[in-house]
Amino acid sequence: MLFTDIRGLPSAARKLLVLSMANNLGAGLIMPFLVVYVHEVNGLPVTVATTALAVVSAGVLVGAPLAGWLADRHGAEVTAATHLVVQAVGLVGYATASTPAHFLVSAAVIGVGVGGTAAWNTMLARAAPKDMHSVLFGLNFAASNLSIGLGGLVGAAVVAVASPATFRALYVADAVSCALVALVVMVGLRRNRSSRPEAAREPSADKEKLSYAILLRHPAFLGVLAMSGVLFCVTYAQFESGFPVYVTTNTALDSAGLGVLFAVNTGCVLASQMLLHSTLKRLRHTRSVAVAAGLWAVSWALVLATALAGGAAGQFVLLLGAVAVFAVAETFYAAGMPTLVNALAPEDARGRFNAAYSMSMSFGFVVGPLAAGAFLGGAADGWFLAAICLVCVCVAAAFAVTSRWLRPATPTSVPEPDEPAPVGAPTRQPEEA
Repeated sequence: MLFTDIRGLPSAARKLLVLSMANNLGAGLIMPFLVVYVHEVNGLPVTVATTALAVVSAGVLVGAPLAGWLADRHGAEVTAATHLVVQAVGLVGYATASTPAHFLVSAAVIGVGVGGTAAWNTMLARAAPKDMHSVLFGLNFAASNLSIGLGGLVGAAVVAVASPATFRALYVADAVSCALVALVVMVGLRRNRSSRPEAAREPSADKEKLSYAILLRHPAFLGVLAMSGVLFCVTYAQFESGFPVYVTTNTALDSAGLGVLFAVNTGCVLASQMLLHSTLKRLRHTRSVAVAAGLWAVSWALVLATALAGGAAGQFVLLLGAVAVFAVAETFYAAGMPTLVNALAPEDARGRFNAAYSMSMSFGFVVGPLAAGAFLGGAADGWFLAAICLVCVCVAAAFAVTSRWLRPATPTSVPEPDEPAPVGAPTRQPEEA
């Protein structure tokens, strides 16, 4: 069924999936090695690397709204390609950096480039009919995880602290992958210009007044954004920051065991995408997000339960269960939330809606690590995890009860119908890419 649905996707959607894999393969080459590169290779304090990661997130908060505005005005393809080139420039900056200032400036440039994810999601949404969005976004998430994992394996086999050139070569390789993907996107733009949606092709008087004020006319979407930011703060951001701190300070696992847990998480993401594919297709978007939030609550509860485990073996089993459940939650969320965002977005404002969603994610990644740093590492560890569980339960309940009033928005240039269809209704439309 999964491979049948992949073959059933429009060719433009399949091409975007391949390009996404190529781009994330390059990202995987460098993702695990920034701290080693900054601290051990360049001899700079660890805080330079951690600050650079925060600066990247701050850069996304600048790049995402710019990408959304450009996508609605000039087209998502041009915007995505431009941001990829900007990201490539920042990566070359990393490859040549040797001072804190150089690293932080490069991080800011990379962040602005990464903000182009808003344009990429817009391209994905326009590349397939609406009733295939959950399949497409879910596949994009799984393919990205696979590529990042493979890239990490290749990078680990290549780099050597004694040879700084190996690290710099990986950053250059990632920059080249960004540039090549940008080139392919631009070529595809020229070849498929006639297939782009009317809202993206034809000039309009409204194009002169493109503004994010349109979001204020969609309070349901603003509520989704708020819950998305909160959920990212207590899930993905904590998994990358708070989870390693808690595991290494409150359990018997060391850094090697932590690496095993992250590898298991990646494997479970891929497995759950294949095993749950039919379920993800049938489930309403809001319910997918509600299930994801509920599963995340279970995952953090399993982490909290390690405090009651009798020994290292019991803790390891609980943590394996936690990262596996976390992976299943990621799969539900990846299929549900981007689909919901694009179901609520008017066609002529799709770029700005996706940009706002990207900003909510970045907000979570900025606030989450700060919260982990403030509350973990002391007597409050257990209370912090309990609070995270409670937040996930509350978000799950919120999405479970709001599916009736969340409705897809209509284009701002077209009068609204009297009875809009509910989010997730099987409304097939002509292929848009």
